[in-house]
Amino acid sequence: MPKPKNIIGILSGTSVDSIDCVLLEAQGFGVKTKLAVKEFYSKRYPNELKKLILKNSHKATSNVEDICFLNFAVGKAFANTILEFLAKKKISSSSVSFIGSHGQTIHHIPQEKKAAGIKTKATLQIGDPSVIAVLTGITTIGDFRIADMAHNGNGAPFVPFLDYILFGNTKKNIALLNIGGIGNVTILKKNCRKDEVTAFDTGAGNMMIDALMKKFYKKDFDTNGKIAASGKLNIPLFNKMRARDKYHTQKPPKATGREYYGIDFINFILKNSKGIPKQDIIRTVTEFTAYTICYNINNFMPNGCDCIDELHISGGGAENKFLVERISDAMPGTKILKLDSKGINSKNKEAVLFAVLANETYHGMTSNLPSVTGAKREVIQGKICLA
Repeated sequence: MPKPKNIIGILSGTSVDSIDCVLLEAQGFGVKTKLAVKEFYSKRYPNELKKLILKNSHKATSNVEDICFLNFAVGKAFANTILEFLAKKKISSSSVSFIGSHGQTIHHIPQEKKAAGIKTKATLQIGDPSVIAVLTGITTIGDFRIADMAHNGNGAPFVPFLDYILFGNTKKNIALLNIGGIGNVTILKKNCRKDEVTAFDTGAGNMMIDALMKKFYKKDFDTNGKIAASGKLNIPLFNKMRARDKYHTQKPPKATGREYYGIDFINFILKNSKGIPKQDIIRTVTEFTAYTICYNINNFMPNGCDCIDELHISGGGAENKFLVERISDAMPGTKILKLDSKGINSKNKEAVLFAVLANETYHGMTSNLPSVTGAKREVIQGKICLA
């Protein structure tokens, strides 16, 4: 067995709330990888930088100069966070083998688009890994989505690869739900093989709730779902959202992002909620989020899986008690758990993921799952940027 490697995984999610990084010890690669979380660190996104990212994540308000600047600025913000992490935890940079960085998705086009005689899918993650490598002095591996999409995949979701390492070959039907800005789920039926993994984005996770909390209450999120719990479900608004959201009923493989559930969808909600108390709007959007998650899990289970025995929830949404309760109510007979496996929990899971993906790239191993992304074949994901 090869010697263990110390790897830093870092990302900022769709909600652009924080930059999360983890120090992971990994031994080996592939499904037999042994993992141990050593340290975790999270830093709030600088407010002005967050505003600029969100502005340039929407076509109507973006411009090429801002995006060019942000590619370096986000890289520097990531590098600074890593250096702070190392200093606070008294970790020597020389003890870190490499960094795995997802970057910050600025735009994602999972459906083929044709222009200039070329038809292709596309994606753009800013926060160039070369900037991180140079400023930290640590080899950095990033841009994980591109190779999968070059083979006509959706470039997402990534999480199922880690889920399979953690929970593959189980004797139960297990679903692992991550509720970040976008919701995504992995379903592993009993004795699941790698090519039988089912996973996809369910639709909006926290992002619409967070955007409306910011507008109505000037808060980044609904703490414990208290505002939602204080409101009432507005059926007409709920039904209008359900009719507008064509994504949640789409069959896998599929992936989505801020392009679909961002400002245009929020404006639709606001237009159709005039006169509705703001707490009722938060309640309705939270109920809708739970509905889309459960609709997807119940309607797109793999062959041979007729029920879910355990649902492990991670991501920021795992802290929203009301949201979790509504999911639980819609899935009677399923044991609902907050993710906690080998030191990997609801807060650090996504950062761990990018350390694991970097480890696969470093060893020259494929890490996409074509059954999940729709890619034509397995590929080695990511670019290696030397310090």
